[in-house]
Amino acid sequence: MFKLISTPARLALASLFMATVTSSALAAEPLRVCSDPDNLPFSKSDGPEKGLYIDLAEMVGKRLGTTVEYVWWLSFNQRRALRNTMEGCDAYFALPADAEYRVKGVEKSKAFLNVSYAIVAPAGQSFTGLPDLKGKRVGVMFGSPPQILLATREGYTWNTFRTHEQLFEALNKGEVDLALMWGPSAGFDNLKQFNSRWQVLPVRGESLGGQVAVAVSKSKPGLKDQINQALDDLQPEISKLVVKYGFPTQSPIDLVRSTKSLHTPALPLQTAQQKPSTASSGFMRVGMKEQQRTEWVVANAGLSPEEAKSVFNNKCSHCHGQNGASPVMERDLRKLSMRYKENWKDVAFTTITKGRPDLGMPTWGGIIPEDEIKSIIEFLVTVQKN
Repeated sequence: MFKLISTPARLALASLFMATVTSSALAAEPLRVCSDPDNLPFSKSDGPEKGLYIDLAEMVGKRLGTTVEYVWWLSFNQRRALRNTMEGCDAYFALPADAEYRVKGVEKSKAFLNVSYAIVAPAGQSFTGLPDLKGKRVGVMFGSPPQILLATREGYTWNTFRTHEQLFEALNKGEVDLALMWGPSAGFDNLKQFNSRWQVLPVRGESLGGQVAVAVSKSKPGLKDQINQALDDLQPEISKLVVKYGFPTQSPIDLVRSTKSLHTPALPLQTAQQKPSTASSGFMRVGMKEQQRTEWVVANAGLSPEEAKSVFNNKCSHCHGQNGASPVMERDLRKLSMRYKENWKDVAFTTITKGRPDLGMPTWGGIIPEDEIKSIIEFLVTVQKN
């Protein structure tokens, strides 16, 4: 005889059955992961070392009871590439965890890793904050947040370099006393190429670091929850991967103390969250109603349209792209008139002269002559998209 089962019990069994079916369906298919083929210490398509993201993806796949397949693509212009590529992927282990960083069609896992710039210096030197860098020759990457940080403060001496390799070469030759470099890459090279000769000390401050999450395709319901659980379970293994690839693990040195700063623990992340900026663009309306409107007279600047274009491309294109055509939406200067309507020139002038250091925009007032700034803005008139 069959024993009758109550309605609540039947509903509970049905829910358990559906959850089991969903989990099995996800596990039955390979986990398709988008990743950069040549981006150690994070990922590599060939060679003995695969990178932290690849090692972690394999661990997550094992937790989910499935294999991992890779879709390799270069991650330059990340947001645009990700938007186009995630249609063929289930997950991407490299998405900034900031709430303001959104990509259509994907959702984010919980953050699993902290990454930041770092001070790279000979062993034995002590650093507690930004003032300790005064009087030293500091190497920075051209156009990087550390360069902008030093450029907006008095009393610091820095030399700019175009490549990561050039920075290490300058350190080796004693041409700089220390360098501010991207921490994961500096730590990896220090471990693999220099036998841990240098100390690599993580820093924190506006635009100097962040957290990493997994981008998960919205076409796979339930996958984000499974990945979140796997990331929780794998925290000890993530800690080992951090050490394996030489990421700096000390407590970060606060280079920009403010009331907005939050404590960030040593890698890997546990529970701390960075407070996201509410700004969506480097050009903001900063008290426009109270400010006197700029008189747009540029006849005395002495720059022809071609000269103004050349000045822009020499001084601004490393952040905003050639002729203002950045693939990053927030830095694309061709859309200023669309964002700020008839006030866009005044917004641009205010932003260039006063800067937005919190968003990586240095203060150029007093460095670039005012007439030259006006000429640059007149050049931007010619590239606006209406």
